[in-house]
Amino acid sequence: MKKLIFIVLIINLSCTNSSDQQFINRFVAGNAKLLNTIKSNDIQVKLTVIDSIENFIEYEYNIDTNRYFYPASTVKLPIALFALEKLNENKVLSINTPFMLEDDTLKTTFKDELEKVFVLSNNQANNRFFEFTGQDYLNKKFTSKGFLNSTIFHRLSTSNSSKLKGKRVNFFTNDTIISFQNNNKEPKKLKLENIKKGKGYINSNGEMIKQEMDFSKKNYISITDLHRIMKILFFPKKFKEEERFNLTNEQREILFNYMSGNPRDFGYNPDEFPYYFTKFFIYGDKELEFDENIIIHNKVGFAYGQLSDVAYIKKKNVSIILTATIDVNTNKIYNDDKYDYDSIGFPFLAEISREIINRLSD
Repeated sequence: MKKLIFIVLIINLSCTNSSDQQFINRFVAGNAKLLNTIKSNDIQVKLTVIDSIENFIEYEYNIDTNRYFYPASTVKLPIALFALEKLNENKVLSINTPFMLEDDTLKTTFKDELEKVFVLSNNQANNRFFEFTGQDYLNKKFTSKGFLNSTIFHRLSTSNSSKLKGKRVNFFTNDTIISFQNNNKEPKKLKLENIKKGKGYINSNGEMIKQEMDFSKKNYISITDLHRIMKILFFPKKFKEEERFNLTNEQREILFNYMSGNPRDFGYNPDEFPYYFTKFFIYGDKELEFDENIIIHNKVGFAYGQLSDVAYIKKKNVSIILTATIDVNTNKIYNDDKYDYDSIGFPFLAEISREIINRLSD
């Protein structure tokens, strides 16, 4: 008991504002495991509780929009949304219109690629949307909608990922081909705290470089912006018209279906893509079996030892939007694939989300 009180006191002293303390007192105090993790792994958490008349009750811990973390695949959420907005600017095109990149081997549709992005977190599907939008369009959209702490520089897991000239994208409508190709300007380098990270990294030649890794030209989307995207997406009427996403009702329904989907429900092998594959909250530690009473619309991301999830979660009378990130690159070496996802990251995200749900259910 004395040890627990000591841990609580340490956490209390380390909190930088009353909002941090409020979050800890309401959702974490008394859970020694969560308290110990939350003080030592560069964690940010943002929580919105939605009451019975859809009022927002806000909590947060350690939120800092000026402190860099690598968002990984969470950027697929705004990229997909902005790609849909650009698609809707052309009245001839729809999510079922076949399209193909100039050097691709796959003719596909937006509907199929949305499934891959949200059910499987597929990088190639994301990059197809990226080629259609380009960096300029994405970053202008961030600005116009008030997401002021986000910048997209590059594609994911591909060579020449930050190339400014995009690939030609051809849409096939009856006997007509409608083409798009982007020539982008390089975004300004990020000037944020913690933009150089770690004590070493392994370069593309497999060599160990004993210096900090520079993330100033890497994608960035703050926890605040990720969280607000989810709020606008699921509760658009609480925001101004210009802040909302320009989606059709059909697109919203399809998108929500994919965001909440279990891979097996879409025909994917559960051995390869289990129920916890893209659900870090609630299920990330694999300790809880799939529960049909819990509905999770979300997008996860993990790379370089940074683990993140942004989700709209509903369980019976509890409804929340939860966004969190945790750094589990314990040895501070990048690209060595020695990250503590299983021992620290997944257990933390699963347990903190379950703890929040349980305390709100009391």
